Amino acid sequence: MQINKDWSFSEAISKINSSYKPGGQFSGKARNVAIEHWVQLAGKNKAKIALQAALDECGTKKAFYQKYQMASATLEGILELISNLPEQQLVQQKAHASKYQKVDRAFSFLVSKERSGETFTIKELAEATDWTVETCKTYPTKRWHQYVEKIGMDYSSSGFAYMSLEEFRTVHSQKLQQTTDLSSRGILLEKAKEFALLAVSTYNNPFTHYKTYGFIVNIVIAYTSLFHAIFEKKGVDYRYLDGSGNPVMIDGDTKAWELSKCCRYYWQNTGAAEVANIEFLVGLRNRIEHRSLPALDLAVAGECQSALSNFENLLIKEFGDTHTLCVNLAIAMQLTRISEQAQIDAMKQLQRENYRVVREYMETFRKDLDEEVFQSQHFRLRAFLVPKVGNHAKSSDLTIEFVNVEKLSAEQLTNYERGIAFIKGVESPYKLKPGKVVALLHDHFPEFNMAMHTKCWKYFTARPQSIEVSFKGEYAGYVEGFDHYLYTKTWVENLKTVMNNKTLITKIKSHEN
Repeated sequence: MQINKDWSFSEAISKINSSYKPGGQFSGKARNVAIEHWVQLAGKNKAKIALQAALDECGTKKAFYQKYQMASATLEGILELISNLPEQQLVQQKAHASKYQKVDRAFSFLVSKERSGETFTIKELAEATDWTVETCKTYPTKRWHQYVEKIGMDYSSSGFAYMSLEEFRTVHSQKLQQTTDLSSRGILLEKAKEFALLAVSTYNNPFTHYKTYGFIVNIVIAYTSLFHAIFEKKGVDYRYLDGSGNPVMIDGDTKAWELSKCCRYYWQNTGAAEVANIEFLVGLRNRIEHRSLPALDLAVAGECQSALSNFENLLIKEFGDTHTLCVNLAIAMQLTRISEQAQIDAMKQLQRENYRVVREYMETFRKDLDEEVFQSQHFRLRAFLVPKVGNHAKSSDLTIEFVNVEKLSAEQLTNYERGIAFIKGVESPYKLKPGKVVALLHDHFPEFNMAMHTKCWKYFTARPQSIEVSFKGEYAGYVEGFDHYLYTKTWVENLKTVMNNKTLITKIKSHEN
């Protein structure tokens, strides 16, 4: 929220309390910071007179605490802050505008250079702002040091394009006592980052039994706060409104958009894989609430990792590299070497009755996705860790290096694939359920159905008619954990050839099983 120095004390407390619920672990702290911000803007004399008037009106401190929902420690902190403020009054509005005239020119200049990708010289900055060259030399290394980098004799800027004019004035101000952004956007952004880190901490905690559920709960809060911060930046009203256009109120607070509505607005129903990832995790959260299902951790680790990766990409896209989470994470999520037998055991556990509701939800959701979305790393991250070997001990400077395969040469890609082959188990070709096979064929041959599929596998003896747990054929194989036969992509391609041969189709239909 925007703090107005012209508010009276009562008006300031009322407006701030309506935005930040007093007493909450996060909102209470934000409320007190906002009150201190008003005191600083109002100045020592005005704040002191206004506070004393409010105390006199209440008669006793106890009545004051009740009226303004304020603890005694908070009042003592305000009184101490007022006593420490300088006696000098705030400058007049006209002088204020004149003071920031050159600062505003600097902001326009820096944003322009950043968006065009151009560097600039101190002389160019001086000409654009009317500051002297000597004055301009001090700013890149002091007030703007987080956003300006020296390249030879030139400078490049990064991060100004994500600021508002008021934020740049704050960054530039010599009176800047703290770098915390006290606006609604800043508080929401900090909350988003904190809950994202909390999600990772919960997932990585070896003593946590509800890893997946704990991660999802926190990452949903993180995403919601991030979208609200984005909407604050863009001036989007993300409140629910009633028929008269007034904000909908719940327990005294305005009802803000939930995560699903934020996603629909931001991505405009484009079918982005990021949306599918969020929707999958939210739906899963609703189904695993009150259930302890540890086997899910392995089954949905890829979706959880993608959610975190997508969050950081969105964070950087909207607010710049200075807000990246990577500096706070050694590696995003714990990567544990899990044996193939442990994976099989987890798959078997997922087949049990107490997993049925969750299992059916996961299978249905994934099945209904477009193939492009399902294969996207933004929906589910699939990765191998390949040992990085250097010629000398110090040459492999990064323990883990993320490589974009699209930027590798053919030779480099071959080398990486060889490295992966050393550490991964042989990938099973048996992945397709009968229903998935029928769905893939039905797109090209509408007449193809489950009955026709049954006739085909029997005609070609794609698999035994009875259960043989050791069977592994070209077209199908028995899979432990699924406890039945699954089919290969080769089988699908073979069926496509068959369906184009009318004579063969007739034979298959008339074949006696």
